[in-house]
Amino acid sequence: MSKRFILTFVLMMIFLMIYQFFFYKPPQRPVGTARKEKETKTADTSLTASVEKVVEENPVVVVSPLYEVRISRKGALLTGYRLKKYRDALGKPVELIPAGYGLLDVISDGLHWKDLDFTSPIDTLQVEGEAELTLTAVSGEDTLRKTFRFTENSYLIDLSLAPGDTFNILFPSGLNTTEKDRKDDLKHFYFIYFKDKTRKVSLNSLKKKPFTESGYSVLWAGTRTKYFMITIIPDDGNLRRLDAKATDSRISFGVKSTGHRYHLYFGPIDYFILKDIGFGLASAFDFGAPIISIFSKLILYAFKFLYSFIPNYGWVIVVFAFLMKLVFWPFTMKNLQTMKKMQELNPKMDALRKTFKDDPQRLQQEMMELYRKHKVNPFSGCLIMIFQLPIFWGLYKILRTTIDLRGAPFILWIRDLSSKDPYYVLPILMGIASMAQALMQPAQDQQSRMFALFMPLVLTFIFLNFPAGIVLYWLTYSLLGLVEQYLLKRK
Repeated sequence: MSKRFILTFVLMMIFLMIYQFFFYKPPQRPVGTARKEKETKTADTSLTASVEKVVEENPVVVVSPLYEVRISRKGALLTGYRLKKYRDALGKPVELIPAGYGLLDVISDGLHWKDLDFTSPIDTLQVEGEAELTLTAVSGEDTLRKTFRFTENSYLIDLSLAPGDTFNILFPSGLNTTEKDRKDDLKHFYFIYFKDKTRKVSLNSLKKKPFTESGYSVLWAGTRTKYFMITIIPDDGNLRRLDAKATDSRISFGVKSTGHRYHLYFGPIDYFILKDIGFGLASAFDFGAPIISIFSKLILYAFKFLYSFIPNYGWVIVVFAFLMKLVFWPFTMKNLQTMKKMQELNPKMDALRKTFKDDPQRLQQEMMELYRKHKVNPFSGCLIMIFQLPIFWGLYKILRTTIDLRGAPFILWIRDLSSKDPYYVLPILMGIASMAQALMQPAQDQQSRMFALFMPLVLTFIFLNFPAGIVLYWLTYSLLGLVEQYLLKRK
C-alpha cells in the first residue's frame, strides 16, 4: 500500500507540474470591474481610439546611454524607442513601438494634439547628466507644450503638459513583440495597473471585451510583454480613468488625468531597476503564486549575488544546484538510510503479507507497527520531493521571466538559457543521469525497480521543452546525486 501511495503521489505531482506550466491560466480580469455598454462605447471612441500611421519626417532624436527615442514633429508623438542594451532575434536593438505608430497622443478640451504641427529648437539631443526638450504647437490663442526631461542612466522620463484642465493621454499601438518565439511572447501581453496592488488583464481577455476602470487611487498604468513594459505615472498619484482594448497582437490603452506632470517608464521588467525607481513598479515583476514567490525571490537574489562572482548564468545555475545539494544533504542521507532499512525489512514484510493476505486492514496495521518498531518512515522519499518542488517551481519562474537570463549563453550550443535546448541534448543527458541515479538506490522489490526505470523516462519527456537553464539545474543535481551515492556506497 505504501508503494502504491508513493507512486500515486509522485504521478499527481507530475500532473500538477504539467498543468501549472502548460494549462493553468489565472483569472485575468480583476473582480468587481463592472461596466455598462455606454461606458464601453465611450472607451472605444476616446481613450483607446485608433490612429492612422503617423508622419515621421525629420523626427527629433534623443540619444542616451540606455535608449534612443524618436519624436515626430506632427503631434510630438513617440514613434520609436530602441533599447541599446537588449537585442532582438536579428541582433538589433529592441524596438518597443510598432513601426508606423506613435504613442503619447494627448486630447485636451476635445483637441487631438496629434493633428498639430509641433516645433523643436533642436533636431538631436544627446543626454548627458540631465537634459530637457520642449516641443510647442499653436492652437488658437493657446501654445501647447510637451516637455520631456531625460536622465542619463535612467529609463524614467519626466513629462509635462500645458495648458489644460484635463488630459486624455493615449497609447494606441501598445508594445511591439520582441521575442523570436512570438507565440510565447504574446502569452505575456497584459494591460497592467497598480491600485492597492498590481492588477492585469490579458490580451485574450481584452479581445473579448474592452476594459474600463473609473475612480481614484490608480497610481500607474501601462502594458507589458514578457520582458518589457511601458507605464505612465501621474505626479499627483491619481489617474481618473483607464481604458484598454486589444486587437490581434496589440493592446491599446489610455488614461485620463487632471495632472500636468507625469513620469514615463519605457524599459525592461528588471526587478532591481523597478525597485530602485519606486512607485510600486517592482510589483510588475511576476514571482508566481504567493507560496512560490518566496522561493522565486530568494533564487533571484541568490543568482544576482553569484553572478557578481561568476559572470555566466549557466555556471551560476551549476553552482546553485551544488548549493541545493548541500542543503538537502541531511534529507538525502535520511532517505537512503530509510531505503536501506526497508530493504532489510523485506523478508518480514513478505511474511506479513502471507500471514494476513485475507485481512488487508490487519496487514496495514502490522506493517505500520513494523515501521514504527524499526523507526522507518516509508514516506521520506516523498518528503524530499515536497521540499524540492517549491524550489523547482521558483527556479522555473525565474528562468522564464527574468530579463537577465534572456538570451544568456552557457557553453557550446546553449546560447539562451531561457529557451529550450534546440538539440535536446540536455534533457536526454538528464534522463540518463536520473535513471542511473535511480538504479543505484537500494530497491526493495521488482516493482520498485520498474518504477525507478519508468520515472526518468517520464521526466525526460516533460523536460524536452523546458528552458535549458532548468534542465541544466536538474542534470547537475542528478550528476551530483550519482557522485553522492557512489561515495556513500564506498563508505
